[in-house]
Amino acid sequence: MNAYLNLARQGKTGWRRFVLAVALILFLWQILGALPSVFLLIWVLADGNPQTGASPAGQFVGVEPILSFGVPMLASVLFLIGIFLAVRFIHQRPFRTLITPARAIAWGRFFQGFAVWFVLSGLVSLAEALLYPGRYVWTLDLRRYIPFAFLALVLIPIQTSAEELFFRGYILQGVGLRLRNIWILSAISGFLFMVPHFLNPEARVNYGLMGFYYFFIGGVMAYITLRDGRVELALGLHAANNLFSALFANYTVTVMPSPSLFTVNTLDAVYSVSAAVIGLIVFVLIFVGPFRRRLPDENLVG
Repeated sequence: MNAYLNLARQGKTGWRRFVLAVALILFLWQILGALPSVFLLIWVLADGNPQTGASPAGQFVGVEPILSFGVPMLASVLFLIGIFLAVRFIHQRPFRTLITPARAIAWGRFFQGFAVWFVLSGLVSLAEALLYPGRYVWTLDLRRYIPFAFLALVLIPIQTSAEELFFRGYILQGVGLRLRNIWILSAISGFLFMVPHFLNPEARVNYGLMGFYYFFIGGVMAYITLRDGRVELALGLHAANNLFSALFANYTVTVMPSPSLFTVNTLDAVYSVSAAVIGLIVFVLIFVGPFRRRLPDENLVG
């Protein structure tokens, strides 16, 4: 944990630099990144087509998935660019230090995390489909699915990586300059991860339970990162979670609409939270429990 948190000390750490860096990141992500969606909204409202528009939950209606998914996701590209600029030019440290104290990224660790969470997500969905018949509806439309899948495989890893590098990388390491308690750091990361996700349509189903969902998953990913001393597992978990939803089983109420194989017509907050808690506990036991397989540390920098 200390080696990972100490990576922030490689760069320039004056408080003014943190203020400037966070301001730059948030400007690119939340303000400049919102402009493509604003332009698309203006276009669908002014196109004279009664079949297109926006729902009260903020979703685009009657718009091809390539646009309704791809345009909002451009904010994540700017988000990632902002993080890169902040780390490389404001803090003047290698971008790799947001991920690992080693000389190279452990891609095997990323794919391990991805595979395990993808399988767990599949098991959770299968159990839900069996417990609640009719909740999962087969909605495959190959004409829309194939081009969407290619776009999702590019943009979703960018989106999830940007969030992980910010919340479990930049913010966690920055707070770690002052705090070292793993539980407090995990709780702070979970809370900060929860705040922007309150804007998601999913949160409106049950703010209390869904708020806990975002807090818990953010906190556990921070805990995993600190225990593993690197962020690859969290990167893999987050990418698997969002890709599974987008490509295999997505909800009708979601911030990320997609022509998935199955559409889940009910977002059951109780089931979602319970399944997430169980799945994350299993994930932790596999990767950072007492019998975890440790990565060799001979490649640590310094």
